[in-house]
Amino acid sequence: MKLQEKIFELILKHQPKRTIHLFPWKQMHKVVILIDKGDVSNIKHLLESEGKQVDVFTMPDKKDICFFTERPKSNIRETVQARKYDLLIDLTQNPCLTMLYMGMYIQAGFKTGRYTEKNIYDLTINTPAQDQPNFLFEQIVKYIQMVTQE
Repeated sequence: MKLQEKIFELILKHQPKRTIHLFPWKQMHKVVILIDKGDVSNIKHLLESEGKQVDVFTMPDKKDICFFTERPKSNIRETVQARKYDLLIDLTQNPCLTMLYMGMYIQAGFKTGRYTEKNIYDLTINTPAQDQPNFLFEQIVKYIQMVTQE
């Protein structure tokens, strides 16, 4: 394990314990999407058409990432921690420490994303990285609706 990954694990270990709040899909009103590349405007418009407020966070610029740890700098951390969400959907295709930090810092009642060895989410979907964000999004919605029996 690289030093950056050990630092990530240490920071993750010292995060405050979260309480998971999973609402039925129709009762989720504030959603945040994480994406490293690709276009999620169709997903955003779909969610907005369902009456949800949607924020999208993308990979920060290199100048906003600490070179040594790959952790977003404080201005980015403050931005992602500023709001509370019902649901975090991480549609990152190639998980990296920077995006995992973003997912860790976002305050959401329920967090979902692609399966990685660094499990920071409440629901993960094991799907190949080359799958498009739309496929992962559809799977996440399907499983949330199945779990909440909607």
